[in-house]
Amino acid sequence: MPVVIFRERNAQLYCYIAKLDLEAKVTDVEFDQPERWGGRVALEGGKCYYINPQEAKPVFPVSLRATRSELG
Repeated sequence: MPVVIFRERNAQLYCYIAKLDLEAKVTDVEFDQPERWGGRVALEGGKCYYINPQEAKPVFPVSLRATRSELG
């Protein structure tokens, strides 16, 4: 279960996966409301990860554990 770091840059959310030394733009977040954030996270290039839904939208940058997820 890799640790991923989410950060905002120029009003866009990015995800850094240290294990892969990969940073990619986040294209979709399953739950993106102030009171619930996370779920399936889609990255530019087609990779998807699953973040356990958080009770509130986190303050970025934030490190969270993620698992690989299939799109669809």
